[in-house]
Amino acid sequence: MPEQRVFIAQTTFATRSKSRIEGELLPKTNFLNPLQPKWEFSVRRRILFVFAWLVVGGEETEVRLLTKNLNPANYQVDVVACFRKPGMPEQTHHQLEALGVNVDKTPYTLSFEQTVDYLANKIPNYDLVVACQAVPDVYPAYERLSTPPPLIEHGGLVCEAAQGPKHFTARYVGVCQSIRQAAANRMAHRAHHAIAIPSMVDLSEFNPEHRTDVRASWGLDETTPVFGWVGRLDRKKRVEDFIYAAAAVHEQHPQAHFVIIGGPDAFMPEYADELQTLARNLNLLSTPGLEEDGVLRFVGDRPDVPRLLTGLDALVWLSRDEGMPHVISEAGAASLPVIATCDNGSQEQITHNETGLFVPHQSPHEVAEAMKLLLRRPDLGRELGSNLRKKVEALYSVQAVVPQWEKLFNEVLTEHYQEKQFPLRASLLQPSPKFVTSAHDVSSLNPKFGW
Repeated sequence: MPEQRVFIAQTTFATRSKSRIEGELLPKTNFLNPLQPKWEFSVRRRILFVFAWLVVGGEETEVRLLTKNLNPANYQVDVVACFRKPGMPEQTHHQLEALGVNVDKTPYTLSFEQTVDYLANKIPNYDLVVACQAVPDVYPAYERLSTPPPLIEHGGLVCEAAQGPKHFTARYVGVCQSIRQAAANRMAHRAHHAIAIPSMVDLSEFNPEHRTDVRASWGLDETTPVFGWVGRLDRKKRVEDFIYAAAAVHEQHPQAHFVIIGGPDAFMPEYADELQTLARNLNLLSTPGLEEDGVLRFVGDRPDVPRLLTGLDALVWLSRDEGMPHVISEAGAASLPVIATCDNGSQEQITHNETGLFVPHQSPHEVAEAMKLLLRRPDLGRELGSNLRKKVEALYSVQAVVPQWEKLFNEVLTEHYQEKQFPLRASLLQPSPKFVTSAHDVSSLNPKFGW
């Protein structure tokens, strides 16, 4: 359990000459408004990210990259996950722990009420809390605290932003504008506290020199065209549309190969088996004993997705009702053209015929036609990939996104301590709605839990 520390907000400018102590927060003169001090933080801010669960997804990647790129002299990031289902991958646990992040798995053995109690004891030891995935345990824990630290909610889906109360939420961060707007609709009296910060990628993880080795591991040479799909094997991601399109392309372009990167979703493990059966029935998988005759391979969950992307020639993403697909930005970092459905975040990442190609939802034929176009026009693929890379560098790289998080942390903490000195927050908050107090109620608030 982290050591509890108390920030001291000085109330007069006479104390400015005092030497700082750990945890001290000192005002400095704001020359734009001398009556309103500017706050300066003197020690590391301790930030707790609370997850409903840790799998392999955009929010988990966001915390990993944020931790990797924040200055450790200024920030300490810890993570607590509240739920685990058998079959969930542990890849994110290992990646975060390798960065020195304390990943607290204690709630895995606790009931909902016990988890709320645990969080109510843990949260006061932090300067700031970030709740992800509409985790339902946080608000009941906050209700038990007299002086809780400020709370930021982070959402990767529109349905997450539309769930739960918001009266403790200092800011709601959506990964795209549609999620931000859904949160703003829930925060009618302070809609400006719903903001958008996109998912980020670390460009240094993408090295085109890995291409030859990746292809060799797949038994493919440099000239073989390869289309890829990346993500959890989740029904809303419409992986079957990619497989049907692959079969149609294979009929006219037997040299083309296809790779599916990602493992089963723990909530629907049977879907992975269904996809394997579909690919086998379409004669895309290898015949036992004749491994070279297969044109589609499932490679499972992998921690080296940036490396694997360098072995592809194009990415296909066909989901519906997602947030901002992190893998599209990763494809851009690898300078890959993307064939995608137009959805919440993808419409911000992709401009048709400029940074990618849009296809209709649930239309394998149109997906296949887009693949064939890229096979006929490799120059178009290079142009689309290059343009997407430039967009990622400008908008989605860690250099572009991490400063937005740092600015947010500073703003929220400054407001928190200003409000301690000048109590104004109560008049800005929404009336406190009834919040859930049992695991049974939680399932209606967040259908992903299925308890």
